[in-house]
Amino acid sequence: MTEYKLKKLCPTELPLVVQIRKTPYYHVIHRHDAVELVYIRHGAGWCSINGIMHPMMTGDLYVIPIGSTHEYSSDSRLDYVNCLFSRDIFRTDEQELYNCFLPDTPETLAVKYTFGPYLQEKLNLQFEELYQELNCNLPYHLALSRALFIRILTFIIRNASRSPGIQVSSSQRQLGRVLCHIADHLAEKIDIERLAEIAGYTPSYLAKLFHKEIGCGIAEYIQTRRLECAALALETGSDTIETIASDNGFSDASYFVKVFKKRFGCTPFKFRKQADRP
Repeated sequence: MTEYKLKKLCPTELPLVVQIRKTPYYHVIHRHDAVELVYIRHGAGWCSINGIMHPMMTGDLYVIPIGSTHEYSSDSRLDYVNCLFSRDIFRTDEQELYNCFLPDTPETLAVKYTFGPYLQEKLNLQFEELYQELNCNLPYHLALSRALFIRILTFIIRNASRSPGIQVSSSQRQLGRVLCHIADHLAEKIDIERLAEIAGYTPSYLAKLFHKEIGCGIAEYIQTRRLECAALALETGSDTIETIASDNGFSDASYFVKVFKKRFGCTPFKFRKQADRP
């Protein structure tokens, strides 16, 4: 499983990362050594955190605890902010503010904030301002970035309604188990009968439920996840294309090249060369 260290992700010495995504995006199951905020500005998607699946809707802000395993996917309309930070960004007299964003039970996703349309627009503008300031090179931009970040956290606490212990349906929990099983066994053969057994449903019911909640068929989802993991291996590792294909569930390297090209618009070899380009 991929583990991301905040220090390696930070564009500056400030222990803070802010990303704004406005295109369809899937991130393979992973974990961070930092608190993560995911704020949905527009559209919809889903996330699976510690094996439990949650819908992401406009105005939702999820707090993902340190070390939680999670993956998420967006549709073509999703526009969201991803913000990671550590305790080190707070001064001694601000530690209570940091504690406000720590769930009572770290092993689950315990905190979700929701905002109405008026407050959404205000929060959108604040995140935009923070993102621009954090990524500029003007004098004292780090000091101002920290101040803008503290302002956002204060705004969230003062204005959002908090939902401790997010309620999830039985079907969402079962789908979460299915997603985790797929993530843990991408290199192996995965059949729907085994997935249905994990979920406690018949194969036909699971197939219908999966398509309704995830937006695609099980086979398509598995292949997409395998290709995404293969792309990550091509970007970050030096294994041969044949090895990467095998490690990600493709027994036929030529078939892997074919479906990879269809998904990414180029061959794995060209994809790796482009990733290496400065």
